[in-house]
Amino acid sequence: MNNWIFVESYHNWQQDFKNNFKYLGIDVKKFQLRKPKKGDQIFTYISKIKKISDQRQILSDEVVDTPDGFNYDKIFTKCIPTKLVKLLPEENWIKLDEVINKLELFATSKSPGLKLLNAPLKLNSFDLKILSNIFFNR
Repeated sequence: MNNWIFVESYHNWQQDFKNNFKYLGIDVKKFQLRKPKKGDQIFTYISKIKKISDQRQILSDEVVDTPDGFNYDKIFTKCIPTKLVKLLPEENWIKLDEVINKLELFATSKSPGLKLLNAPLKLNSFDLKILSNIFFNR
């Protein structure tokens, strides 16, 4: 099992929330390049707000058509089935500034924001331990 940081806009996150986090819209090319798998865990980073909001689990290796009723601000014709593992209350979302200097993922990056544009980003075991510790103690 691998662990990832996925990035989405607040508007798209609200669509996922409204639909009980059953799906996550994806860029198929990036998804196929990174190859997340069934059982992998996702930490969701909300762009512009610059916070981590929730953790989800990927339920299938198959990419599916985005169901009707999803009104993403960027058109995602495909999505992956997910389920919510833990949702932090909005006032407890983790600020990027809180973890940026603790995660190896960003240690060598001059621009973490640019790095996040290439998400999904795979977390190594060190980063997973740090992020999980912060996440599950909220």
